[in-house]
Amino acid sequence: MSRQNLRNAGLTFLMVLVCLAVLAGQAVEGERPKGSAQSDIGLVNMDKLTQGHPLTEQINQLTKQIANYQATLNNENENLENLKTDTEDYLGDFNSQLNKRLELIKDNSMKEIANKREELNNKLKSYHQQLNTDLSNKLMAKKESLEKKLQGEISSLNDSYQKELDKHKEALNQEYNDRIINLRLKLKFNSLSEAEHNQYSAELEELMAEKNNKLAEKENYYNERLKKVVQEKELEFANEIKEYQKKLKEEAEKKYKQREEAIRAELADYLSTIEDNLENDLKEREELLREDMEQNLVSAENRLISKVQNKINHLKDELDSLEENKEELMEKRSKDIDKIIKEVAKSNKVRLVIADSLQNVDGTDITDKVLEEIKLGR
Repeated sequence: MSRQNLRNAGLTFLMVLVCLAVLAGQAVEGERPKGSAQSDIGLVNMDKLTQGHPLTEQINQLTKQIANYQATLNNENENLENLKTDTEDYLGDFNSQLNKRLELIKDNSMKEIANKREELNNKLKSYHQQLNTDLSNKLMAKKESLEKKLQGEISSLNDSYQKELDKHKEALNQEYNDRIINLRLKLKFNSLSEAEHNQYSAELEELMAEKNNKLAEKENYYNERLKKVVQEKELEFANEIKEYQKKLKEEAEKKYKQREEAIRAELADYLSTIEDNLENDLKEREELLREDMEQNLVSAENRLISKVQNKINHLKDELDSLEENKEELMEKRSKDIDKIIKEVAKSNKVRLVIADSLQNVDGTDITDKVLEEIKLGR
């Protein structure tokens, strides 16, 4: 039964009422007289009632399921036809199928080889990275050790120079301090003439300058010696780091070359083993496959066709069941709507109910009231 037929069946009660109204002279063409009561005619929008009914959602879900099952059924029917069409070609192309299976075995072996090669390459890359990391760590440790040693030597040398400078300061003090003090004492005498005062001041200034110059000269001497030593040590440090780095690099390259050769040997052994195994495996597989395919190819095709046919039959049964459930729900929805329309019409003293608003008919729209009752589940 189509959707339109079900909908028409659901409206039987309404159309009977309309016919009775026409026979009784209650439904007329043109506008209804202004003075006539309008509450005795009820108007309903069946599409709105149908959409608002709780069963509509279930019906829509069933519709979607039916469409999905139908699409699947169509695909399976197409698969079945293709299977039947391809069977003869498939049987006639026996050697081709056999070769394809053997090629698949080869492909799998090639994939294993590719995976093994990638695995070994990754190991080699990881080892190379580890060597670089070890080299950087050792070089960093060497730099820190040399820097610490250099700082210690510079500090020790600086302390030694400072002691020598202190001795020199003491010698300068012994050589100049007595004379400087005497001159300063003389300058404090008020009895000095201006000429004497100027003479003593000049002598004091000359002694102080001479002392400071000797001290500065000694300081510069030690500073230059320290600077020269630092430059020599830094150059020595740089050369030692350079040699150490060269040594580490040579060792790392040697280790990497050894590991590379070992990995290449491992890969070569693996390839040799795979090739031997593949050759033997292909011979055995070819014999087994040929025997198996010759004996079971036809029955396998028939089983496959039977399996698809069974699936098709199952889909048809499911479709029939879904269609039946849908029709039952639509009929139940239609009867439920008719029943509630009658009840609402009776409670609102409506003698005539017209569906889907016929033209030139005045009346009270009771659609929302009916819909409310439907949602309440009455």
